[in-house]
Amino acid sequence: MFGKDLEPKPQTNWRGESGLKLPFYRRVWFSALMALIILASVAVLGIYAVVVAPLREKAEQYDLEEIRKLEAASIIYDRNGEELSRIYVLNRTPVPIKEVPQDFINALTAQEDSRFFQHDGVDYIGLVRAVYLNFKAGEVTQGASTITQQLARQTFGLMEKSYKRKIMEAFVAQRIERKFTKSEILELYLNRIFFGKNFYGIQAAAQGYFGKDAKDLAIEECATIAGLIKSPNNIEPIRHPERAIKERNYVLERMVIEGSLQRDEAERLKLKPMVTTPQSSDPRLSYVFDEVRQEVVSLVGEERASIGGFQIYTSIDKDLQKAAETAMKKRLAEVEARNGYAHQTYTQFRGILGEWFKKKNQGTLSQDEKRPMPEYLQGAAIVMDNSDGSILAMVGGRDFIDSQYNRATDGVRPVGTAFTPFVYAAAFSKPGYFPMTPLADEPLDNRRVMIGGLTGILGEWGMEVDDPKWSRNPISAREALVGSHNSATVRLGERVALEGGRIRQDFRDFTKRAGISTELREFPSTFLGATESKLDEMCLAYSCFPTLGKRPAKQHLIQRITDFRGKTVFQLDEKTLQPVRAMDEIAAYQTHTCLSEALHRGTGSPSIEYGLGDFPAGGKTGTHYESKDLWFLGYTSAVTCGVWVGFDKQKTIYPGAFSNKIVLPIWTDIINASTKGRAPQDINPPESAERIEICRVSGLRATDFCYDKVKGPDGVERSVRSTYSEYLRPGTSFNTTCPVHTGEGLPADLQAFHQAITQTADSALLAQAGKFANIEAVHLQDPIILGADPYNAEKPILRARPVNDDGTPILRAVPVGVDEGDADEQPVIKLKPPPAMKIEL
Repeated sequence: MFGKDLEPKPQTNWRGESGLKLPFYRRVWFSALMALIILASVAVLGIYAVVVAPLREKAEQYDLEEIRKLEAASIIYDRNGEELSRIYVLNRTPVPIKEVPQDFINALTAQEDSRFFQHDGVDYIGLVRAVYLNFKAGEVTQGASTITQQLARQTFGLMEKSYKRKIMEAFVAQRIERKFTKSEILELYLNRIFFGKNFYGIQAAAQGYFGKDAKDLAIEECATIAGLIKSPNNIEPIRHPERAIKERNYVLERMVIEGSLQRDEAERLKLKPMVTTPQSSDPRLSYVFDEVRQEVVSLVGEERASIGGFQIYTSIDKDLQKAAETAMKKRLAEVEARNGYAHQTYTQFRGILGEWFKKKNQGTLSQDEKRPMPEYLQGAAIVMDNSDGSILAMVGGRDFIDSQYNRATDGVRPVGTAFTPFVYAAAFSKPGYFPMTPLADEPLDNRRVMIGGLTGILGEWGMEVDDPKWSRNPISAREALVGSHNSATVRLGERVALEGGRIRQDFRDFTKRAGISTELREFPSTFLGATESKLDEMCLAYSCFPTLGKRPAKQHLIQRITDFRGKTVFQLDEKTLQPVRAMDEIAAYQTHTCLSEALHRGTGSPSIEYGLGDFPAGGKTGTHYESKDLWFLGYTSAVTCGVWVGFDKQKTIYPGAFSNKIVLPIWTDIINASTKGRAPQDINPPESAERIEICRVSGLRATDFCYDKVKGPDGVERSVRSTYSEYLRPGTSFNTTCPVHTGEGLPADLQAFHQAITQTADSALLAQAGKFANIEAVHLQDPIILGADPYNAEKPILRARPVNDDGTPILRAVPVGVDEGDADEQPVIKLKPPPAMKIEL
């Protein structure tokens, strides 16, 4: 052809001769096309040599025997590096392919890979179709990974989102297809794939969603599980039944299209409701280990977690964890043993569950008989390190096998009067409020609070006694918090945190900074803990008090994770360990001193009977209305511990069930155990605070007369100083002194002097008070009687006095008159003579 057409020939049309026509291979467009083809070929060869060939070579290096190996056990270590447990991060029970129903294989291939039995690991038709649809949509809407490619990705951790990963995945998939049969590939895939909620593999999904083995799944159940693969957590049928139904019906429709299901059968199945059974638990887990497992999945991702073999270093204290679990079970069993206890007990539920399993094994269960759920009294506890927020112990319930609901991290319940310290801390942060601020202790109309009704008088259940009384006299803010007086607390809250009948924004901000992230209710009932909160965030908030207003930025359970090669895949960053300022240091310390007294002489005082050790600590009871939710939150300088007790379905535990009877014993056992290796230290006041001495009787500044007669064990009555130290913000005006202790029986001049400085004398004495204005009190320096004291004389309180470095007292100037003093004793002042004056004329 090329030899005969060397000469161009003229062309003729209706317009005449148009000229000569060149052959196509000599035209410009042909040359350009050939150049592009050559360039494209060179580019393709270059890309293959530079990109594809190395990836193919690397794909040959993967050991395909790893596909048969499912998750390796992960080891959990405590904070001291001791092994706590070996767990499987993923809930998986492998089954052979012969135990997987054909209906499920049909549903799987119709949904995920319709040409599975025809391709070599890569579905080229599907790949072209996906590229076209994605280009048409302008975004990635279609995937083209076959079942074999998904198996390769999950086995070898090919998680990177890039074209290189897709090419590598395709090469590995082709190798898998050459090594394994299609049945083997299906078995390996179905035992590895994630189906949502911590169900890995077809058997775990069948048990978790439908309470049966995989071999017993019905067609619509097969379609439901197959429909989960593309987005397991967003479709799983327990939480999202409507989404699961929609996806199930789509899979049924695909089965009709692929010819594995008749149309009329599919339409009948589409009308069925979504019926699931409660998931069963892994008996190898506990609440704290399950929390570790979930956190690992969150930190490293679900697909990476499927490999397993992690070394997980936690903050858990093994001994303290055991003590917390033991205390919870022991103390709640004591509550259930109480005479007249009217609710289901833990022991009774064991019998109920045993009967259900007996019927199940005998095949006599009716269709409506679901696995019984526990209704016995539950509890939760958290122990947190104050310095960095690390969790030392966690109890999420009484029995993980009965209920996997973690009440320590997920439970949201009214806090009750355990919330009140934040009302006082917010007040102490404002000028003019401090622990001696007087509050009215008298009945309050419940219409101002609206707890338990809209009428009547607000109850004083916060005092945690069977017959609470109002003093009907002003009491200090300290006494109101120590004794948990509801009415006084509401009155304080109205003054500092209420505006227009609603909670002020600055108070909301204050509680959020403290660590309480749940939104506060709008009304004054919030002051008594009507707002629901979580145990973990309440522990975080209470840690502000022993740390003088600083708290950890967040709580954490896992400190470090390494993979089976020893490579670190997670490390807690330093920022997480840094404390944050949550409240004013003086307000935090003032609240702490109140909570310390609340524990030892207030609503928490029964802790002494329960065996509380002799160490510095503070805490507050928390009883919600009608004794439905009980709390105790407290701390030492080292740790903060919170405990909650109640029913999953809220109800009264029993009339008069206060937290200091039920929760406080648990807290006491745990806090005692926490002191081993973490000796509590004194919590010292801020350096900027000013110390004053307060009379315990009057609540005002103490005088030298603030003593009370106390009869000792020997029957002898002695005078005991009745004061304590208070620390105030600099510049706080509080100068009124005690009017109760008047020094009865002292000489009249001393009484007059005392009455003058306390400004409580009658008018007759006030007229003479001026002459005592400059009198300084005389303090005894040494004991009056040496040896035996037959008269039982009062012993002087030795006080510090200023001295020089050599121990001699510092002399003070004494005012004297013109004629006073001996001239001979007056010092002689000698002056140097002035220099001679020279006068020049």
